[in-house]
Amino acid sequence: MPEGVAAELVREAGAGHPLFGKSANALARAENRDDVLFEFEDAGRIRYAVVHLTWSHRREHAAEWPSTQMFDSLAHWIELMKADHEDYTYGENPD
Repeated sequence: MPEGVAAELVREAGAGHPLFGKSANALARAENRDDVLFEFEDAGRIRYAVVHLTWSHRREHAAEWPSTQMFDSLAHWIELMKADHEDYTYGENPD
């Protein structure tokens, strides 16, 4: 995973953002979107966040940017991804 996405998160996340000041590791990136799955430590436990980077290369002034969806586990994130996939494929079975 390129270091550039983690560096961009540090540039964009301002005070009030849930990942401000946290060290986050990029695990995956959606190629067709600017969404990145990050792993980070929060109060002594590992958590995950999908962040929609703005690629503004500057600190965002509003705490809701970059937009972020938090997950307590990878299993929780996988559940969401399966549901999104189902919606995207309209429930079609490729077999």
